[in-house]
Amino acid sequence: EYMTYEKGKPVIYARLSKALYGQLESAKLFYDKFRKQIEEWGFAINPYDPCVANRLIEDTQCTVVWHVDDLKVSHKSETVVKLIYGMIDAEFGQEVVMGEKAAVTVTWGKVHDYLGMTLSYEREGCLEITMFDYVDAMVNEAPEDMAGTSATPAANHLFDVDEQAVKLDQDAADQFHHITAKLLFLCKRARPDIQTAVAFLCTRVKGPDQDDYKKLARVIKYLRGTPDMTLTIRMSPDQVAHWSVDASYAVHADMRGHNGTTLLMGEGAIYCSSAKQKLNTKSSTESELVAVSDAMPQIVWTRYFMHEQGWTLNDCVVYQDNKSAILLEENGRLSSGRRTRHINIRYFFVTDRIARGELRVQYCPTAEMISDFFTKPLQGAQFRKLRCRIMNDDKYGPDDTTEADHRGVLNVRTTGASAPDGEPEQQEPAMRRKISEMTKWPNGNNDGSRRQIGVE
Repeated sequence: EYMTYEKGKPVIYARLSKALYGQLESAKLFYDKFRKQIEEWGFAINPYDPCVANRLIEDTQCTVVWHVDDLKVSHKSETVVKLIYGMIDAEFGQEVVMGEKAAVTVTWGKVHDYLGMTLSYEREGCLEITMFDYVDAMVNEAPEDMAGTSATPAANHLFDVDEQAVKLDQDAADQFHHITAKLLFLCKRARPDIQTAVAFLCTRVKGPDQDDYKKLARVIKYLRGTPDMTLTIRMSPDQVAHWSVDASYAVHADMRGHNGTTLLMGEGAIYCSSAKQKLNTKSSTESELVAVSDAMPQIVWTRYFMHEQGWTLNDCVVYQDNKSAILLEENGRLSSGRRTRHINIRYFFVTDRIARGELRVQYCPTAEMISDFFTKPLQGAQFRKLRCRIMNDDKYGPDDTTEADHRGVLNVRTTGASAPDGEPEQQEPAMRRKISEMTKWPNGNNDGSRRQIGVE
């Protein structure tokens, strides 16, 4: 009697008496409840990220961050972390089922699997971010015509679009979309070295062709050759934000440019971005202005967020390799000529932030611009040099020459197939295994290091 029909299909609507996991409303309800509770415990929400809360406990900051119901708690003292865990478990532990209460799932120590990433604090002063299992699964599940390896994730013609190329059929297009989405998830967390290629592939998911498919295959081949690459971040004590902002002029088929942005505060990239520009420009100087203008919200937000976390920056430097753009940004109207209104708005916004002392712009030669890595598909020594600075992985230094059998998108040999006479068959590199399982509870005395706890 409660059944209705919509578009010929039977439908039953039900009113829930409590939140159902997986619904958008449920996530919002949990957030409201958790935020109210954590504020009652004396934590203050960071105004620039509503999912970060802080409180001074024993004269040391305790930080709680969360994504829906996945929480991470950190403090110098193990005792404090246990205390916070106990409070969370008492309030948000699973309901009693069959007379027993299941505790909140928790991992302790310096290695955690969190939101698909493995976060390791085992090396002194370092954060290592890896997704080995994720990369392993992508490579193993890839179609057979994506076999082989490649030294770089994209060839020089990455941004070229062949209007005459044959479009993929629906099944292949869906597969293209699926793999690209997984690569996007990966490059935004642990593998920024593939971000330039993925940024372009994301612009092609609505109507991919066979040429796009070959470009996608090259990314998979690159991952197969670098399965154990690690993003290693080491903070510098000088508390200086080093931003690198660059742009390539008119590199896309519609003559739009491409932005690249990178943040370092020591070794290893904290933030990376590679994106097609949303408007056409008339010169490389204008492209650079668009790039720094597009990066400004992230630059300013980062400064404010870190200040609220108790980390006041001593300096914020934006590096660029275009001296004309730097003059416009620093001097405003004094360096401007007859330009369109939208360009004026962009560089005057940057000029205003410079005048407020929130950042300064400094020239950097193109060969040293880290963000150049994200504006075009680099190759050879320059690719390896900038990748080394971005990933900060000792296993893949600037002189590393990872062997690859990639001979161009039209010459692909399936691994395991018969090789031509006199040519050895390619062997897949050994996969590095994920860090061993952790014990559930820490042991030993508090050594003064920052304790980490992941809570689901």
